[in-house]
Amino acid sequence: MLSGDRGEALAMAMRILTKFARVMGASELLDISAAHIDGCLVTGQSSLDLAEALRDRGGQVAVPTTLNVSSLDLLHPELYRGDDEPRARQLMQAYEDMGCQPTWTCAPYQLEARPGFGDQIAWAESNAIAFANSVLGARTNRYGDFIDICCALTGRAPAAGLHLDEHRLAQLVISVEHLPDRLLATDAFFPVLGFVIGTSVGTRVPAVAGIPQATEDQLKAMCAAAASAGSVGLIHVVGITPEAPDLSTAFGSEPVAETIIVTASDIVHA
Repeated sequence: MLSGDRGEALAMAMRILTKFARVMGASELLDISAAHIDGCLVTGQSSLDLAEALRDRGGQVAVPTTLNVSSLDLLHPELYRGDDEPRARQLMQAYEDMGCQPTWTCAPYQLEARPGFGDQIAWAESNAIAFANSVLGARTNRYGDFIDICCALTGRAPAAGLHLDEHRLAQLVISVEHLPDRLLATDAFFPVLGFVIGTSVGTRVPAVAGIPQATEDQLKAMCAAAASAGSVGLIHVVGITPEAPDLSTAFGSEPVAETIIVTASDIVHA
C-alpha cells in the first residue's frame, strides 16, 4: 500500500497512518474489522479537502464503515441556520462515495450490526469508543478526524493502546459501595457517575466496584459522560462488563494501587 501499488488513495492514507503509528509508539499495524467515522462533520475546509482528496484518488473503505452525525439535519433541513450547508453536503457525499454507510449516528453500537467481544475496530466519537471498549469488549483507541478514514481505507490500525491486552487492565478502583442502593438503581445516577469518573481518572482505566446491576442504556449514559468529562476510553464495571467478572480479573491479578471512594457529596457536587 505504502508504495502506491494499490492506488494513490491507499498510499496517502498509509503514509498518514504509519506516521501516526510512530507517534503512538506502535511498531506494527493490526487488521481491523470495522470503522466509525467522525470526520464527516464539518470542522473547517481541511475536513472537506482531505475527504475529497482521498475520494478523488480512488479511495474505497476496506471494512464496513459507519458515519457519525453530519452538520445537517436531513430529517428537518429547513431548521438548519448555518452557512456551511454546501460544504456539509459535499463532505457527506465524499464519504458515501468512498463506500461508507450513511448511518449518521453517534451511537453505532445501537445499529443491528455491531462489533463483538475482542473485535479489533477503529472507531471515532468519544461515547461510542467508551461503549465499544467497555460494554461490548471490542477494542479501539480514541481515534479522531482524519485518522479514522485512514484506518477504514487501509483496514489497519496501530497496534498500541487499548488494542492490546496490557493496556486494557484496570489501574484504579472507583468504589460506589457506600452509596445507597436506591441511588444506584436510578437512571440519573449513571451520567453523574460518568462525570465523576471522567474528571477523576484522566486517561487511566478505572474499575467501578459496587454497582449490582445496570442496563445498556445506563452504561451508555455513564460512558458518554465519562468520555466527555475526561479522556476515558474504557471503564470496567465489576460483575457487569465482559472483561471484569471480578476485581482480580479486571486488574490482571495485580494488586489494587489506588481506590477512589465516591460519596454522596461527590454526586451532589457533580
